[in-house]
Formats: sequence, C-alpha cells, structure tokens
Amino acid sequence: MSTIACSLQSATDCGAVVRGHDRARDVTEFHRIAEVRAQQGLSLRAIARRTGLDVRELKQQELSTTNLSLEDLFRWADALEVPVSNLLIDQDQELSEPVRSRASLVKVMKTVVALNEVATSPRIARMTQMLREQLIEMMPELAEVGGWPTFGSRRPPDQVGRIAANPIPIDSLSTE
Repeated sequence: MSTIACSLQSATDCGAVVRGHDRARDVTEFHRIAEVRAQQGLSLRAIARRTGLDVRELKQQELSTTNLSLEDLFRWADALEVPVSNLLIDQDQELSEPVRSRASLVKVMKTVVALNEVATSPRIARMTQMLREQLIEMMPELAEVGGWPTFGSRRPPDQVGRIAANPIPIDSLSTE
C-alpha cells in the first residue's frame, strides 16, 4: 500500500485527519473509489440513487483514507460496475485497462447523448444516433447512459429534494 508522509506538527497542518490522532503520522490510502467515480463521470447523487445511501455518507466513504468494510466496498463496486479489485490501492499500479476503456466509453456516450439532445438539423441528429448505436454495439450497458447535465441533474418525479425529506420545524425558528 502507498502512504503519504507528513512532517508537520499536527495532522490538521497536513490537511489530513488521521483517525482521531492529534499527532502527524503516515496517512494510509485504502482505496481509489473517488478516482474511479470521477473517471466514469458519475456524480455522488447518481451513486446515492444506485446505493440508497446519503450523499454525505458516500462523500465520507469515498475519501481514500476511509477504511471501509467489505460490504461497503462491494456496494461501491456494484454502483460503479467494476470489480472490487479495481477499487483497492495497489502500489504503483494504474487502473486496469478495461476500467479505463469503460470510463472513456461512458464519457463519449454522455457526449453523444448530449449532442443528440441539442442537434439542430436532422442530419446531425441521425449521425449522433448512428454513433450511439455503434457505441451500444461495443458495450451494451451504455444504452442506459444519459447525457451530460446542462443545468444540474434533474430528479425523477418520485424523488424529493433535501428540504422536503428533512423539513425544518417552524416552532424551532425564532425572531429573537
């Protein structure tokens, strides 16, 4: 496993929190979940929908210094559709070629779908549709990929926002 050495007086000086210790120590990186998620172009909100977990919890879990349980690792692997071994840190090893290729194809598909949504002529629309079909031939699971969000991600009608899920009680507010 790789470690990051810190020679400063406290962990906060290093910009790292080391499991409750107040003295500087090596920070062990356990996984590369954030790297894989970013390469695949997935938002934490999308992962939250796939896993059923809260975005704040996922944000904490994807920190490379978080020591996750096997259950959590498998949940992330399912959500990212990669083998667990690709999420773990291995000294001097890059992401595997299949994961890099898949991430690239997902990004290309997002671009194709976004272009198709704003196509200004039937010819451009047909070309982007043909490209989409060719990508799906190469990798069938790309059929489910949507375009890049233009104004942020839209929620499906059956999901409510944070304010509706966690309303603020009116009697807790005061004007004093």
